[in-house]
Amino acid sequence: MQGLKFILVAGVASVTLSACADLYKDASNAEPTGSSFTRELYKGYVGLAGDERAEQDWTDSDLFANKALAAADGNAVAPEELANWDLDAAFIDELGSARGRLMNALNNGAADQAPTSAAHAQVMFDCWIQEQEENIQPDHIAGCRDGFLAAMEKVDAALAPKAAAPAPAPAPVAMPDPYFIYFDFNSADLTDDAQVETSVIAATIQKLSPSKVIVAGHADTSGDADYNQTLAGKRAAAVAAALTGHGVSADHIQSHVLGENAPAVNTGDGVAEVKNRRVVVTLVK
Repeated sequence: MQGLKFILVAGVASVTLSACADLYKDASNAEPTGSSFTRELYKGYVGLAGDERAEQDWTDSDLFANKALAAADGNAVAPEELANWDLDAAFIDELGSARGRLMNALNNGAADQAPTSAAHAQVMFDCWIQEQEENIQPDHIAGCRDGFLAAMEKVDAALAPKAAAPAPAPAPVAMPDPYFIYFDFNSADLTDDAQVETSVIAATIQKLSPSKVIVAGHADTSGDADYNQTLAGKRAAAVAAALTGHGVSADHIQSHVLGENAPAVNTGDGVAEVKNRRVVVTLVK
């Protein structure tokens, strides 16, 4: 009888080993389909099945091989339920919290947004719960737990709301070209056209807010140079007064008197040239 019992037990063990080997072999040889997430699950579960098979843990090897086969068919198999494992009460809270964190991520699109990290987190969670039930290999437990936590850090980062791109800096405001206000011969009075022009300039100043407004008075070469210097100053003052009258702050206006210097048209002395009888208004950014 003892010989027969030994033969029967040995036979059963042989059949079990053969069945486990076949299931693991089937999983190893499967051609995974489906999403990136299920393909990554497949690879992870084949690895766990192989690890347990190497330790002759046929039950858990079969569990992970079956999950690998399901994932190979494109099925997003769920992480292990705590209720299906004989866990010490001391480990329930931590594992329950970890599973909740994982499920929340999966329910919020982790499989699509971070398929590799999400699959690795799930496989490491299943590894952790399996090793924790056995509770005989502290280094294996720590390895699975650490692997889960590291993967979840990547998952959480992928799911975190992306900060809105900063608004582009406003384009620098370009100042317009200088304005030219022309005067009648031997006059510092604003013509009708000049009065219209100063109102346009004032509106532009109020819109663009330049740091300063340079008002430069000029004269032609007709007449005495000193007289023309004074006349150019009166012209600059007339334009500055018109701008302030339209609401431009006098603090922003800088007046310069150039007289016969820097003519727009180079002429000889004693020439009445309208383009030289002018005030140039420049807006500085």
